[in-house]
Formats: sequence, structure tokens, C-alpha cells
Amino acid sequence: MNWRKFLRERPDWLWLALLGLTLQAVWAWRLPHPSYFDAYYYASNGQRLAAGYGFTEQIIWQFLDDPQGLPTPSHTYWMPLPSLLAAVGYKLWPSFRGMQLPFWLLAGLLPLLAYGISWRLSGTRWQAWTAALFTASGGFYNTFWSQPSTFAPIAWLGGGCLWALGTAVSQHKRRHWFLAGLLAGLAHLTRADGVLFLLVGVWVWLLGWWQKRARRRGDDGNSAARGDSQSPIANCQSPLSLLLGYLLIMSPWFWHNWQVLGRPLPTSGTQTMFLTTYDDLFAYGRSFTLSSYLAWGWHNILWSKLVALGQAGQLFGAVACLIFLTPLVIWGWWRLAKRPFSHPFTWYTLTLFAVMVLLFTFPAGRGSLLHSSAAIWPWLMALAAAGLGFAVDWRTTRWPHPNPAQMKRVYAGLFVVVALVMTTAIGWLRMPERDYVALFEQVAGMVPETAVVMVGNAPGFYYHTGLSAITIPNEPPDVLLAVAQRYGATHLLLDKDTPLPLRDLYQGEAGAGFELLVSLEAVNLYSLRD
Repeated sequence: MNWRKFLRERPDWLWLALLGLTLQAVWAWRLPHPSYFDAYYYASNGQRLAAGYGFTEQIIWQFLDDPQGLPTPSHTYWMPLPSLLAAVGYKLWPSFRGMQLPFWLLAGLLPLLAYGISWRLSGTRWQAWTAALFTASGGFYNTFWSQPSTFAPIAWLGGGCLWALGTAVSQHKRRHWFLAGLLAGLAHLTRADGVLFLLVGVWVWLLGWWQKRARRRGDDGNSAARGDSQSPIANCQSPLSLLLGYLLIMSPWFWHNWQVLGRPLPTSGTQTMFLTTYDDLFAYGRSFTLSSYLAWGWHNILWSKLVALGQAGQLFGAVACLIFLTPLVIWGWWRLAKRPFSHPFTWYTLTLFAVMVLLFTFPAGRGSLLHSSAAIWPWLMALAAAGLGFAVDWRTTRWPHPNPAQMKRVYAGLFVVVALVMTTAIGWLRMPERDYVALFEQVAGMVPETAVVMVGNAPGFYYHTGLSAITIPNEPPDVLLAVAQRYGATHLLLDKDTPLPLRDLYQGEAGAGFELLVSLEAVNLYSLRD
């Protein structure tokens, strides 16, 4: 084989796919099991789906939707698509590696989306390559991409939906409205805030329709004189295509929820708008409403919004823009914001951060915004590449260079190296969460096979032991005992991160109903008595 000819004739997408998949294979292989709470949830439910148990789970991790007992309907707070992907992988290869497969593929191929976005923005090959390589570096998301979670799916579905909307707006192609609807539906099936893609799609259509109407109307306000003969139905074909695509995906899930919950969507997520502390996500027997939220006081409410705004700004600059790329992202965004192709991205980004800061204030600061920001990651990397080009152009107008094109490629190469080194170092050296696997397995050997254990990481405990698990409520001991009695919990596992109302219990002040069985590595195992 003529290797020089082979290397020269391979298309860009092939090399980017190979590079992206190779880099993500390294990160995927470092994970022997899920690394955090959400991923355990999606993985354990993926296993149950693959085993034929349907949308049911043997864990209770939050009480906002008042679960009736075990097993309980699954995905009443989080959406099901990541578990469905994990189930497909588990069917092909019954192991954690099998569940990683769909997410590894999505993460490894994500540079292709960034390449396509950058090409549409600039039409310049070096910029498209730069955007793709920035994306391939993985950023601060590196340790999350290749495991059952929302990161890789929402990056493709959300970023792809914005690409389809941008194409629909800029090229007036109806089929792209339908494609955007399909992707918006899949994004919503991935994350509850994925419905924002549908809302943004409707909004950008309304803006375009209003501007078109204003242009046709002219200065005299007579649209008929300008030949505006389109019927109302013709004017609405684009948003109808968008809505049709969305409903084709989401209608089965709405129907499922109606059969199980009596409504198309659960209400547990909306209650999180009225939390006054994140730990109340795990409250029991309490409801969170607008009146209870207002009773917290305007001073506390406004201060929480300011704190959330600061956290959102830090996340945007430090995580989504890799710190050193932030000026380039802003520069590229500012210069390209007026292009119709960029409008959906701009509106979605502003809407996402506004909704998270103003409405879902506490969940946003504890991971929701981090997960959702993955949807704009390939777009931000494309804007960073564009900003780099604008920066070099600005520099050469003041200090001429004999070969500006070569200069752009040199700077691009340097910035890509920095991105790769920085994200690799952060991902490799980041302190992993404490590995409780051996401890969970040890505890499982001390309790009966029919035990139901209350534990901080209920999905993780169930994943590693197969024992039913209930999250520890953010309530005092007497309420905890009431929860245990209702759901049949037999044991309690407390560690140093125990909820504040249970600190005295953890520190040795065991009251009636609690019998300390053993202390293991700063973890106390109790038997719960009636």
C-alpha cells in the first residue's frame, strides 16, 4: 500500500473520527465503573431495561414525587434516553464496558460536529480543524463523556439541534425545521431542560416571521401591495414541522407518563425552582411551592440569584471556554452574532443561563448547568477558532506579517497543544471521588439478601450490591425512621457527608430505633428497629 497516498487522500472526517475515538478510549478505559451519582443511576437503570424490567427501579433517591414503594417507576425526575443507550450497550456486551460503548462513540465523534459548525461559520479548513481539535481535547468534561450520563448525548443532540435551526433560519429549508424538531425531542428525552430547544426554535421562527412581515409591509404598512399572498397555513409550515418532529419523539414518553403517573410529565422537577437549599432536594414529607419560597424572604432570594449568577459566569469561562479560550470565544461570538446561522445558538445560550440562574438556582450550581452546557461546547470551540482568526487579523493590521495564513496555523497549533495538555492534566490529576466499591460490597456481606439499605449514594449501592437502596432524607432521625418504616428499610449507612440533621447520630448519639452494628472506614452501619 502507498501510505503517503493513503494519508494524503483520507478525508478530514476520517482522521478526526479516529483521533477523537482514540482520545476518548483512553478516558473510557480509566473508568472501571461509573464515577458519580447520576452515572450510577443511568447505568443501573440501563441494566434493568436490558434485563426486561422496564421503566422500574429498586431504588428511591428523592421523595419529591412521593414514591409509593419498591419497586417504583423510574425516570420520574431524570429523563430516560441515557439509560436506554446504556441498555443497548449492555445488551451487546453485558458489562460496564458495554454500557460505555454508545457514549464513547458519541464523545469520540463529537469533533465532527464542531468541524461542521466551524465550516458553516467560516468556510475555512484550518478553522474547522482547530475547532474540531479543541473539541477533541475534551475539556473539563473529559472524565464524564464516556460513561452513562447526559453529557455526550446532549452535546450531539443539543448542538445538532442548534445547527439544524441555524440552517433552517439562514437557508429557509423546511426539512431542517423538521430535523430540528426531532433533535429537540431527543434532547428533551435526554434532559428535562431539553425542552428549551423547542422553545428557542419557536422563538427564532417568530422573530424571522416578524422581520419578514415588516420588510414586506414597507414604510406604508401595505403588505398586500408588496405581494404578501402567503396563506396563514403556509406561514406556519416551519413551526408545524418543528413541532411535529418534536412530538414524534416525545409522544410515547408522554403517553408512558400518563399511564404511570396520570400526567404527561412529572412535577418533581418543577418543585426544585422553590428550593431554599440544595439539600432539600432530598427532603421528605415537605412540598416546595411559590408561597413557601417567598416566605424565605426577598433578601435571601436575591442573594441566592447573585451567587448563582457568579457561579454561572465561572462555569462559562472556566469550564465551557477552557479559561484561556474565553477571550477568543467572546471575540468570535461578537463578530459572528449577526449571522442568521448563529442566532439559535445565541438565543439558546442566553435562555439556558437565564433559566438556570433565575429559576433552577440551586440545582444549577450543583451540576445541572454543567451538564446542560455540554450542548454548547462544540459551538464554543468553533467560536474560539473563529476568534483566533480575528485576533491574528487584528494583529497583522498593526504589525504586518509576510504570511498571515501561516501565522494563523502556527497560533492554532500552539493553542491546540495548550488545550490538550491542560485538559489532560486536569482530568488525569483530578482527585477522584472516594471509591466506595469495596466498602459497599463488605456491607452487603453483613446484611441479609433481603435488606433495604438507606445510604447516601443509593444508585451506586444498588449497582455494586444488587440490594434495594433508599437515599438518606435530609430530615431528623424521627422522620428518617418514618421513611424507613414506610418503605421497608432495614439498615442505615452513614458517612462523614451525612445530612446536617443526622450529624449527632453519626457522631455517636444513637437514639431509639438505631442500633450501631459496626464502624468501617469512618462509615457507620446501623440496624433500624421498629
